[in-house]
This record gives sequence, structure tokens and C-alpha cells, in this order.
Amino acid sequence: MTDPAVVVARTALRQTYRKVRESTRMTAFFLLIPAFFGLQVSGLVGPGAYDLGRRFAAGEVAPVVTRLRGAVLAGLVLLALMGVLGAAGGNSEFKDRYVAFLTATDTRAVAVGSVARQTAVWTALFWPVALAGAVAFSLGAGEPVAAVSLVAGSLWLFVVAGVVTAPVGFAARWVLDGYGLSNNARFGLGVGMLGLFYLVLFTREAVGAALAPTPLSWAGDLLLVTVPGAGASLARAGGFLLGSLGLLFASLAATVRLAEAVWYGDRALDDGDDETEGPPALTTPVRDVLASVVPRPTAALVETTWRRTKRTPKTLWYVYPAVFVGLVTAEQLVYSGPFGAAMYAPLVAVTGALAAGSGFTLNPLGTEGDALPGLLTAGVSGATFVRAKAYAVVLPAMPLLAGAALGTAIGAGVRSPLVVAAVGVFAVALAVAAPLCSLAVGVHYPPGDEGLLGEDVQIPNKSASAAYTLGMILVAAPGLGTLGAYARPAAVDPAVVAAGVCATAVLAAAVSWRAYRHAVAKVDAYSME
Repeated sequence: MTDPAVVVARTALRQTYRKVRESTRMTAFFLLIPAFFGLQVSGLVGPGAYDLGRRFAAGEVAPVVTRLRGAVLAGLVLLALMGVLGAAGGNSEFKDRYVAFLTATDTRAVAVGSVARQTAVWTALFWPVALAGAVAFSLGAGEPVAAVSLVAGSLWLFVVAGVVTAPVGFAARWVLDGYGLSNNARFGLGVGMLGLFYLVLFTREAVGAALAPTPLSWAGDLLLVTVPGAGASLARAGGFLLGSLGLLFASLAATVRLAEAVWYGDRALDDGDDETEGPPALTTPVRDVLASVVPRPTAALVETTWRRTKRTPKTLWYVYPAVFVGLVTAEQLVYSGPFGAAMYAPLVAVTGALAAGSGFTLNPLGTEGDALPGLLTAGVSGATFVRAKAYAVVLPAMPLLAGAALGTAIGAGVRSPLVVAAVGVFAVALAVAAPLCSLAVGVHYPPGDEGLLGEDVQIPNKSASAAYTLGMILVAAPGLGTLGAYARPAAVDPAVVAAGVCATAVLAAAVSWRAYRHAVAKVDAYSME
């Protein structure tokens, strides 16, 4: 008779596979993510594993092996952080998915199925990147046998990381539910975890060096055991394999106990649903200050936008892709690529503007779905509504973006005052254009029913984000191109940078005006049946 754990795990994996296969977006996500990072890591686009293999074959054995061992350790830490983050959210978000299983079999089987699903998803999404790197290194080194331990060892690390982090995720959910933290507090913790992930990503060499004296470094021996001349210890590789195997079984046992506490416990003291709050005051200090610079109806809508975001920070969902793209781009272009540190400043401006424009404004009809009837019957004009949405972004984002871009430019050692000033103009122009471009695109995407973030939040069609991002990149292109040329070893003249930034500023002004008019016209044309 087949073990119930095997049946549940098999069913959970089939459900996940079917969900990915039947969704074009998810299929594209699971194909594009590993393809994008696989190209980067393998060395097909820029320096990568293939080049390391060539250096290894040319006799640079010690530095290459040191770098590989450091990459393994840093990768292990990153996998652990991703696993904890995924498990902490997933084993609660997908609780309903396992209810049917829980009524038909025991908790152990369902918990194992949950772990199998999490491990399979993370492995399918990111292990192909390690596979591409392993094959590329073997080809570069001219040692096909090297791929054996690199491929098999990296796969084992993904499996161990997925299983070992599962109980940590359940424990995190148990603590969160027990203390009844608000949604905002949980959101802040998630942001903190993401920040820690990126900190490790950008300091991975230091992380690898710090962990080198620990038994975790034996993971490097496991991956290098079939690489000729790498000096890997078979005993340490075996020790890591046996130790991780024991940890894997211990984690499964802990997962079952913690799953019972999370799935059957009712320890929440306050789930945030019983918050009582009276009707909003007609005047508040914030609104009074805003009303000193903009009309009072606009000030009221700006404050309402901020208040709604504070109550439901999940509306900032579309900020994440821009931040993620910015960090990855900075990592590839500057940390590993051909640009100098001066490139950080325009990247801060571009990706910061992309993120800001996605925060409050994208798909205003979608994010205002529940309040739309009230808006249309309150006599608020489309111009007031669009301006309020734009002000809600520009007022906090412009000083932040300009300050961050200028500070980054000065901190990165940009000596030319003209280039520093150009960076400031570049950031301000994009901070203004971002919310208006977002509004112009968003009005074409009505409220959806995807239910990705819960019933209380409507999110726009993902293609809206893609169209908005493409438009912003086109606006930023002239300034970004010249600032990028300045950040290369053969830097262009600061006057060329100023000319490129001026072109972006003019383009941003034209696009912003046109986008504003378009968004106002579309909102005014919206009516109730």
C-alpha cells in the first residue's frame, strides 16, 4: 500500500504542475526566470561560469576554487533565506489548499506534501540556473566529469534547503499568529527579510569568506569532488552528505509538529479584522498642510490614498518588480559588469521612479474599484482625481529619489558638478513622469478578479505593469544612455551627459502632459450604469 505522504506529495506536485501549465503567465515565469539568470551565470552574456572554467584550465586553480567555494556558501545562505520567506508565507497562504487533504488523511502526510511542493517549486525555478553554470564551467575547463558533482551536488543543496527551511517557516507563522501582529507588521517583516536577502546577495564574497571555516564549507567539497585538481576532500563531502541527510529527516519531523500548531491552533489575539475606526475627519493636520499648496478636494484625495495604503500595504505589490529589476541590474552592470560605481546613481533614479509610479497609481480604476461608485457620485472631477493620485506619488517620491540619486552620485565618487546636477534633474524628471505614465496606462485596465492578494485588494492586469515599464524606459533612455557612457572607463564629456539628461527632461515633460490629459479624459468618460 502506498504511503499517504507519497500520495499527498504526488497530488500536490501534480496540482502545482497543472496550475503552471494551464496559466500562460506562470508558464512564462517559470521559463523566463531560469533562462534569464542561466544566461547570466553561464557566461553566455558577460563573464560567467564558462570563463571561470577557462581560467581553471589555464592554471588559475586556487583562486577559481576559492571563488567557487565562496559562491556555494553564499548560495546556500540565499537559498535558506528564500526558503524561509516562501515557507513563512506559503504554509499559511496555501492552508486552504490542504484542507481537503486534512479531512482525508493524517497531518504528517499533508505536511510532507506541503514540503514537497515548496521544494519542487524553488528547485524548478532556480536550480536550472545552477545546472547551466555547472555545465558551462565543465565546458570551459574541458573536464566533462566535473559536471557530475557540480550538477548532482547543487541539486542536493536545493533539496536540503527546501526541506530544512520548511519548519522555520512554520515556526515563523506560529509566532506571527500567536502575537496577533497586524498586517502592516507582517508586511514590514517580509520587507526586512527581502532586505536581508539582497544584503547577502551584494556581500556574498564577504559571506562566503566568513563561513569558510565552518562545517558548511564542506558543501563546497561535495560540489567539487569530481572536479580534477580542485583539492576537494571526499571525507568532508561525505560528511556533509550524511549530516544534511540527518538534518533533512529532523526537519521533516519538526515540520509535522509545527504544522499541527499552525493549522489546528487558534492563537491569534488580533487578526486585524476587528479594527474599529470612526469616519474620517473633515480636517486633519496632514490635509491642512496639503491644502496650503493644492486645492482642498485634491488634498483630501491625496490623504485618502496614503491612508488606504497604510491600512492595506499590499497595494504596493507592484513596487517589488521594479525594485527587484533595479537591484539585479545594478548587480549585473556594476558589481559584475563593465560599468563603474557612477552607474548606481541613474539606476537608483530609474528603478526608484518605476517603483514609485507603481505604488499608488497603476490602474486607478482597479485599486479604486470598491470606492469607484462613491467617487463618481461625489462630484469629483477626473482632473482632481488624477492630480491627487499623481501628488500622492510625487510629494513623497520626488525628494526621496532626488536625494537618493544625488547622494549615490556623490558617494560613488562622481567629481563633475555638472554630472551631479544632471543626475538630480534626471531623478526629478522621472519622478514626475512615473505617476502620470502609470495613470495613463492604468486607466485602460479595469478592475480584475484574480484574487492574488486577497479579496480586499484589486490589482491590475500584469501587462499594465509591462507597458508602463517599457514606456518609462523609453523616456529615460537618452539620459540613462549618456550617464551610462559616463560610467564606463572611457567616460564621455560631462556636457554630453547634460545634453542627454536634457533630452530626457524634455521628453518626460511632453509625455507627462499628454499622459495627464489622456488619464483625465478616460476617467471623465467612466460612468455608472
